[in-house]
Amino acid sequence: MGTVGKITDDGYASCSLLPRIWNKDVTTLDNCIRARKGESVRTPGNRIMEIGNVLEEPLIIHGAKLIGLENLESDITDRFNHPTLPLQASLDARAVANNLVIQDDPEWGIYTPGASKLLLNGMGVIENKVTRDFPGKELEEWRGLLQMQGQMEVMGYDWGAVFVLYTSTDFRMYVYKKDPTFAALLAKNINDFERRIVEEDYWPPKVASDTHLIYKDVYEKDCVKDLNPKVERTIEEFEATKKIIKDMEAARDELNLLLMTEMGNHVKGQVGEYEISLPTSTRKPTLRKIVPASPGGTFRAKTVRVKRRAAHINGDIT
Repeated sequence: MGTVGKITDDGYASCSLLPRIWNKDVTTLDNCIRARKGESVRTPGNRIMEIGNVLEEPLIIHGAKLIGLENLESDITDRFNHPTLPLQASLDARAVANNLVIQDDPEWGIYTPGASKLLLNGMGVIENKVTRDFPGKELEEWRGLLQMQGQMEVMGYDWGAVFVLYTSTDFRMYVYKKDPTFAALLAKNINDFERRIVEEDYWPPKVASDTHLIYKDVYEKDCVKDLNPKVERTIEEFEATKKIIKDMEAARDELNLLLMTEMGNHVKGQVGEYEISLPTSTRKPTLRKIVPASPGGTFRAKTVRVKRRAAHINGDIT
């Protein structure tokens, strides 16, 4: 099976984006807004994604065989649309279950969360994941579960599975029946997401970098905003927190210096119940690299800088 790039439209909600939509991720919303306007928002894949693409087909074939699925399709290049919602899906694979009973069997890596066994019939979806992480007590929503639930709604199937290869050797198959309560929740979130794309109505920021996406226009320096009086208390807390962090960092640096001085030329040391080390790395000489081009413009800093106004320093309020 050849590696297939992203099939779904960048300007619309897709099942792979459901964890981010559930989490009200501002970057995801901004990408869809910009893509709807015709901008390119795709980013290159990483090494883990590349390995996942290589391993995808053999893992799916292996998992489908273990749980007894038939008529496996794993080279699907079509994009599927939800019948009523602005939601798209691409599938890693789909297969047929013929009156198939799936038993919860952790020894063989087969899990049926919430039930000791499941009876499957008809076509179902398979989502495949590869990760360096160790497995948790249950499959996380963001590791394929929400995506698979969305795929079932798009396709109208009654069951789905998420295959996960953890830490290179721990292969697990999570099998689910359709959740009858999920459709209403999906409709609520997808309709809200589509409205926000059309109206460019961003969710409230969760991290400082979100504000750069929400407030793209940079006003002139002489355009001063009169802030809500309540913000003064926030500024005082912000400044006090900065001082606490600075003091703690200074204390940490001083303690680190004492330990490094005690270590001398050694990279490992021990005392009582403790062992400390100084990790080392070896770098080969490299040639000077040319800095790639970057877009111009005016950009905000990633943190605010506070100073007292002159009138307040003198005790006057104007």
